[in-house]
Amino acid sequence: MEVKKKIGSSKTLDFFSQEMIITKKSLNENQLKFTYQKQLISDLDDKHKEWSKSIDNKS
Repeated sequence: MEVKKKIGSSKTLDFFSQEMIITKKSLNENQLKFTYQKQLISDLDDKHKEWSKSIDNKS
């Protein structure tokens, strides 16, 4: 894949490839969604660990 840079012609960054074009706004939104999902999974993992401990203590 060939990457071309424009130097000095634009102050904004362009995110592009030959296969797909994505806006910076879309990239940021997807990053926020990913971060949120990762936190939910982490919270769920912690809840399962707590639940497992409570089950072990009752046995």
